[in-house]
This record gives sequence, C-alpha cells and structure tokens, in this order.
Amino acid sequence: MALRSLLSNRLLWIWLAVWVVTRALIVVQVGFWNDVSGVELQDVNSYESWSNFLATEHRMPFDEGWQYPPGAAFVMLLPRIGGAPFGESFVVTMLLFDLVGLGLIMLLARRQHRDTGVWVWLLAMPLLQMFPVLRFDLVPTVLAIGALVVIHRRPAWFGALAGLGASVKVWPIVALFGEWDRRRLAISVGTALGSIALVFIVAAIAFGDQSTFLDNQGVRGLQVESVASAPWHLRELITGQTVPSVPRNGTLEIGSDLADGVAEALKWLAVLVLAAAAGWWLARDRAIRRGREDLTDPAISRDFVFTIALLLLVVSRVLSPQFMIWMVGLSAVILTAGTTRLARPAWIVVGTIVLTAGLYQTPANNVIRNTALLVAALDAAVAMVLVLRGTGDKLAGDGRADHVQAARRPPERQLRGP
Repeated sequence: MALRSLLSNRLLWIWLAVWVVTRALIVVQVGFWNDVSGVELQDVNSYESWSNFLATEHRMPFDEGWQYPPGAAFVMLLPRIGGAPFGESFVVTMLLFDLVGLGLIMLLARRQHRDTGVWVWLLAMPLLQMFPVLRFDLVPTVLAIGALVVIHRRPAWFGALAGLGASVKVWPIVALFGEWDRRRLAISVGTALGSIALVFIVAAIAFGDQSTFLDNQGVRGLQVESVASAPWHLRELITGQTVPSVPRNGTLEIGSDLADGVAEALKWLAVLVLAAAAGWWLARDRAIRRGREDLTDPAISRDFVFTIALLLLVVSRVLSPQFMIWMVGLSAVILTAGTTRLARPAWIVVGTIVLTAGLYQTPANNVIRNTALLVAALDAAVAMVLVLRGTGDKLAGDGRADHVQAARRPPERQLRGP
C-alpha cells in the first residue's frame, strides 16, 4: 500500500525526470559521444592508474597524489566489477551514488514536508559541470547524508555510516558531533570505530602499509583554490601580479614562504574549530540536562554538523572544486530537515556553486566565492551560538514549530525506525 502510494505521487516522477535530464547533461560534457574533442576523464585517468596498481601490485599507491584513507582504495576498485571500460564504469558508479543521495533527500522531504533540498540536489549538482561524475566525492557525501537521515533514530547505523564515510574521506566523521544523547553517542562511536577498523584491517591484509596518505597530507601547502588564498587573488585582481602557483603535492599550491606559513596556521585553526565544536557540544549537553528540551531536536543536530563541516572547509589548506559536492549534499539536508535559522548560510553556499566551476577562469570568481563561504561560515557559527542562548531558534518542519512547542516535546531517547 505504501509502495503504491509512493508510485502514484506525481512529484516523485517529476523529480526522477529532472534527475535523468540533468544527469544526462553532466554525462554529455564528459564527451562519450563527442567525435571532435573525445572523452575528457580528468582525474579518472589517475584513478584508473591507482586501480590497476592496487589490483596488480596489491599495495597502496605511493605517489604524492594519493592522499586518501584506505576506504578510497575500494572505491577505486568498484569500477572494475563487470569488465566494462574503467572510465564509463566509474561514471555509472557515481551516477548510482547520486541517485541514492537523491533518494535519501526525498525520504527527508517526505518526513518534513519540505522539498527544497530535493531541488537543490537536482539543480545545484549540474552547476559543478563534470566534477560529480569524474571525482569520487559523491561516495562520502551520500554516506554522510545517510547518517544524518537516521540521526537520533538508529545510532548503530548512524555511527557505521559516518565511519564508512570517514574511511573514504575523513570529513564525514564530524557527523558524530550531532548526537547529543550519551548512550546513543556511545553506540554510534563504537560502530563508527568498528567500521573504520574493519576497513583498515581489510586494507592492511589486501594492500599492506597504509601510512602513505598521512605522509602526503602532512606536507600539503596552501592550494590556489582555498579560502585563505583569496588575498593573493585579490592582489592579482588589483595589481595584475599573478599568483605564484607551483605544481606540488598533486595540485597547484601558492609557492611562497608566507603561503607556507598560512598553511601551517590553518592546521591549528582546524584544531581550534574542532575544540570549539566540542565546547558547543558540552554546552548543549549541559543545557539539555537543565531542561532545554528544544535542543534535542534532530534539526539542530543537522545544523551543527553542517556548521562544523563548513567551518572546516573554510580553514582548510585545500579546497578543490569537488569539495563543493559535500556542501551541496549538506545544504540540501539543511534546507529540507534543518532549522530555518541556517537557511541563509545554506543558500549562500548553494550560490557559491555557480562560481566554483569558473575558478580556473578568473581571480574574481575565487575572491567572491571564498568571501561568500567565509560569510556563510560565520553566519552559521553565530546562529549556533544563538541557539544555546535560546534566541532566534525557529525550528524546521512545516515552518510553524517554535521554541515553546519544541520545549514541550519529550527528549527523543527511544530508538525508532526511520
């Protein structure tokens, strides 16, 4: 009966049709049917090389471009299943993850009766041109979205999905900050650690030493697309003096002592962001124990995870265009199942997608995009501080919930199905 009701939903078929059209536009840009310029696979060529190395040498890649946790190795091997050419198979694999991500956002939309995030997922992703299907960032993004879908409901699944995402790219582990209940958090942390340990053990058996990615990450400098690179691009915009970029560590970095010093400072800023997140979590925990039951709302937890991820992105030494895939996913979650207080920073982030694909064309794009991301991060951080003070905290859902109504609800301590 539920399936029949779902299939009879006209909006569902509209969403699927839009997904088919927009994703076809993405795939066409790859050039599979282009007889003039041919196929443009970009980083997929490196992925194929790594995949061949993993399959034949049974070792982790050791070149400077390999900067990923061991779970990424299994993602590289996925396109080999079925025997199709690696490039085509990789694109199909990413499209499948993209479709799963759409399904998860649709599930949230059905619960919350807000479908804004579905449209964001459908329409913002193509603005990144070919990046969604020629990078593997959709994998950790979808795993993180899955964790946020079941947050406070299925702690074991929540932790496992966050852990699996972190084993591919580290950032999804911040989703654990969203769980406020200590018992559920203990379960989530346990399954997250178990998932990560399992991936590391299997990878160690299959590929041996896995420390290469840590070594390569540790020596990274200031990438020319990072938020902190904006002053150099602003200088170029004003004076015409080009950014002194050098190919290093698998990307283009700013080659100067000052930039290297900024990169080192950003490492400590990231630690400071995590420390501040831990402080906010403790303050929330104390407030809930004092009776602030409005703070138990899962929408606030999703807001918090979005804010941490955005702050870490802003203070990162690296900001490749594909990283915005993460923010498309998290913004879609916020605009569907977060609180209205973070709608503005989420929309600002979505707006920066328009500029991201043009970062290689003009320094103005870089300055505007990175300034907007900084503003969005500060806006979100201030909003989360105001949450603890109990001000300006309109809740998610149908837009009619408010602080008083939320405070009357009992804490969501029971484990419920999705």
